[in-house]
Amino acid sequence: MKNNFNVRNFAIVAVICALTLVFISSCKQEQYTTTTTEDVNITGYLEKYPDQFSLMTQIIKKSGTNGYLGAYGKFTLFTPTNDAITAWLKTNNKTGVDQLTVEEAKNMVKYHLLPDTVATSRFSDGKLAQITLYGQYLQTGVKNEAGVSSYIVNRISKITKSNVRLGNGIIHVMDHVLIPASLSLAKSIEANTRYTYFTQAFKETGFYDSLNVDGATVIDTTRRFQTVILESDSALKAAGFSTYASFKARYSKSGNPKLHTDSLWLYMAYHISTGPTYVPDIITTPAIYTLAPKEVITTKFAGQSVLLNEDEFAGVIEPGVEINRTYSDITASNGVQHEVKKPFTIKVRVQAPVYFDVSDQPELRANPKWRGAAAASIALYPNKVTTLAGVDFGDLVPVTQGSNYDYVTTPNATRKYNGNDWFNLSVGASTQRLKYIEFRTPMLVKGKYKVWICYAMNTASVAFQAGFDIGRPNPQVLPNTVDFRQDLSSSGINSTTAILPSADALMMTNGFKRYMATTNDYQGTLRGQNQVNTSGWNLSVGRLAGVIDVQTTDRHYLRLTMIAGSGSSTATWLDMIHFIPLDAEQGWPRFSVQGVQFQKP
Repeated sequence: MKNNFNVRNFAIVAVICALTLVFISSCKQEQYTTTTTEDVNITGYLEKYPDQFSLMTQIIKKSGTNGYLGAYGKFTLFTPTNDAITAWLKTNNKTGVDQLTVEEAKNMVKYHLLPDTVATSRFSDGKLAQITLYGQYLQTGVKNEAGVSSYIVNRISKITKSNVRLGNGIIHVMDHVLIPASLSLAKSIEANTRYTYFTQAFKETGFYDSLNVDGATVIDTTRRFQTVILESDSALKAAGFSTYASFKARYSKSGNPKLHTDSLWLYMAYHISTGPTYVPDIITTPAIYTLAPKEVITTKFAGQSVLLNEDEFAGVIEPGVEINRTYSDITASNGVQHEVKKPFTIKVRVQAPVYFDVSDQPELRANPKWRGAAAASIALYPNKVTTLAGVDFGDLVPVTQGSNYDYVTTPNATRKYNGNDWFNLSVGASTQRLKYIEFRTPMLVKGKYKVWICYAMNTASVAFQAGFDIGRPNPQVLPNTVDFRQDLSSSGINSTTAILPSADALMMTNGFKRYMATTNDYQGTLRGQNQVNTSGWNLSVGRLAGVIDVQTTDRHYLRLTMIAGSGSSTATWLDMIHFIPLDAEQGWPRFSVQGVQFQKP
């Protein structure tokens, strides 16, 4: 079917063609180019080339979808060639399209069709953002053969011609018919002899039923798709479980695995999450929220390995488990399944203080200027593009005043910093300066913490409001203003009373603390006597921002948002952030310019 062009439409197409020719000539290294034809719709294009697409045209007509595919709209059709469809029909013991039922034809078209125009420039390594009209996602990737790279869909079908732009969408031509998943997660896992332990455990805990649903019939979209991370029988046997009975005996302590407090139920819940999370999604997702209450799986991409639960906790690296890519990204009708090479469980941890030095960022640590032999300054966002994965500087578009990481070998006479380095930030009311800074925290075990912001006082700085996990689940705004223009004397302490034993208690009562070690803290005989230098004793400030309730053991986000003060260029000096459990010592340890911790005597 073709529609007649008016003059305006012809002019538009002419402009598009001209732009396309410019694009092609300027991008000769691109493997795929955009083709614009005079056909105004998808069906018209297929009908124009019967030697390639006559069978797809027949399937579309039989399915009854030719009506809207021949009208204006936004569609992307992944269309197999005649050869590909002939091979598919033969595999299904059919000799022609006439042997397909209307429902079979309709499902075939719907699985190859997206309700949006998606060019290859929007492809990703993993599932496409748009779901097919069939109700399942397509996976895309790139495959290299003999030095030639090609787009691959669902791991089997190569795109042989792409980005054919038409009046109502885009066509990508493929050499295979795409086959939707027919089994649910439960049935897919049960059908694979690699997972007899997990199949039995899912049945005994009740998860088998919840994983054995047709995703298309689920009204609650959060439960429409799920992700399961599996452990093979061989991996469990290598871990010491010679039989399923021994595995169950290890984890089921209540005698009733269906109880949500039973260890086996929690074990299996920890291997399931809502939503379709493919390996590329895992790589870019800092944590996977599981069905085990308030428990997450952390993720890490190291080299070519995707690791789960490999974390640094209290300064110690905890080894994780690697995803087995060969047996991962397996699509089911209601989700996706992966396999790991070793078993993993919920990590039981106890709350502990976390003394976060904001200058200790991986990208800075890799720089030879970081705590090097000479004083140095490193720009934090050269060319207005942040270089630190764990720090968000907000909207950098209007920012012209830079911020730095600063390091000295000789401490300032009055202001001291842990490890002799700090963030020298340009924060202020002017549009040229930052409005907030947000840090990805170290691992925090679930529980309540007091949050202390440690800085060097400067009258040209600003006041902040601290926020925890802002814009994320369970956001919390901390009550106390953190004003970098305030020093320790703001708590009612002066240089005379600062040497008294009651000084620390009075400061803490008013929400302040001394976090830097003093001269006497270095001396074994006088440590803990609260004696301080009279010069600048009050300028290194620990300010209580408030209490946070950490709901999940994970790395979280702490944001400092400017709420008052004009600010001057690089006049806000941030050193550390302390996360200390409520019942733990708040005033110690103290830190030296050499980065040494001094405990309370």
